[in-house]
Amino acid sequence: MSQYDRESPVKWRRLVQLLALGHMSLIVATWPLWIPTAAFPRVPLIEAAGHGGSSVESLCLALLLASLTGMIFGANPPVQRVAAVGLGVSTLALIVINQHRLQPWAWQFVLLSLILAAADGQTARRAWQWLVISIYFWSAWSKVDVAFSATHGYFMLAGYCKSLGLLSLCEGLPKPVVTTLPALIPLVEFLIAFGLAFRSTRRVALVGATVMHVGLILALGPLGHGHQPGVLIWNLFFLIQNGCLFAKARAELPDQNVVSSEPVAPSDPVARPVVLGNRLATVIVAAAMLWPAFEAFGYCDHWPAWAVYASHPERVTVLVPVDEIAKVRPALDQYLAPHWSNDEWYSIRIDRWSLDAVRAPIYPQDRFQVGVALAICEQFGLNRISVVIEGPANRWTGKRTVNQYPDRAAVEKLARSFRCNAIPHQGVSPQKMQEPN
Repeated sequence: MSQYDRESPVKWRRLVQLLALGHMSLIVATWPLWIPTAAFPRVPLIEAAGHGGSSVESLCLALLLASLTGMIFGANPPVQRVAAVGLGVSTLALIVINQHRLQPWAWQFVLLSLILAAADGQTARRAWQWLVISIYFWSAWSKVDVAFSATHGYFMLAGYCKSLGLLSLCEGLPKPVVTTLPALIPLVEFLIAFGLAFRSTRRVALVGATVMHVGLILALGPLGHGHQPGVLIWNLFFLIQNGCLFAKARAELPDQNVVSSEPVAPSDPVARPVVLGNRLATVIVAAAMLWPAFEAFGYCDHWPAWAVYASHPERVTVLVPVDEIAKVRPALDQYLAPHWSNDEWYSIRIDRWSLDAVRAPIYPQDRFQVGVALAICEQFGLNRISVVIEGPANRWTGKRTVNQYPDRAAVEKLARSFRCNAIPHQGVSPQKMQEPN
């Protein structure tokens, strides 16, 4: 066994297995999202990826499952490191084929798989810690806006009250209280982020994080809003992950399993992989921590910026004219509603369709949802379609700009204007469209 693989072998292996079990649980919970299926429109991250056959996706999925198996049952660190690389590469490939798969947990696991593949146990643990801290920080920052308290913040509060049988009490609260209470959610996340960053406050922050995730499981679980299992599993993963990473006050002390406490010269050929791997892991986590700062400028998507349950992302409404409604029935009948401002159009609730069809929330980026609109056009043979986009909410006023694209040509032109691809997969016929469960 090389010096590279003797660094904290027991602790490092436990981190690898934790990651693999979490990833596998969420893949199972959102299985329809990861298989080559027409249950919901697919929009590749790169347009060329939309022209490949299902065999490429099947191969990537097979590599992903084989990598997870290797990470859980691998007999030695080299096997598990190779499996971690396979997990990161296969998950990224599947995301490129369909950007709907860029769920926040999937992005976290891609980063962690590359970190664990590169670093020794001590460096991997610290990198993982800082990634978690950054998730709490940027998640809190994404909720610091006036729209959150009135929308998603109140939604969480209502779900929590419902789970405790106090929904009537919540609905009867004065408006100032209803506005103020949801604003405590980002404050708690900020305190958790800063508390976990320092050893002296880590234990208190860990308790706060535990209470917050238990509250989210109550609010979003069967007793609350009854969301799909994926969001509950990710919160459960955070509870276990935080205990493994932050529970012990000695987390930052040298690992007792390290073979030698003497520093190893970087020039030593045996030590060189350790040094390079640790540097690579540091670069990965540093980039992941800084990239969300560019969300406001449009250079980072909302979910990679950890804007989870944020209220400021764009809102996209897909409209179908009344005279073409018959074409999308019965497949989408339960997601149709007369448009509130124009009775000549029906809106399609693509967010609910996503939850039912692939058991995962719709990717919140406007380009993806524009691609979904074009896929609906193609798959159902529609001659007309319209898209209304409400731009990102102003953080301090909540105001949005509204743009309407009245026909298919305008929507196609819009799809070509995004930095990343918004053109859906080609060649999916209406007959292949699966009705939601």
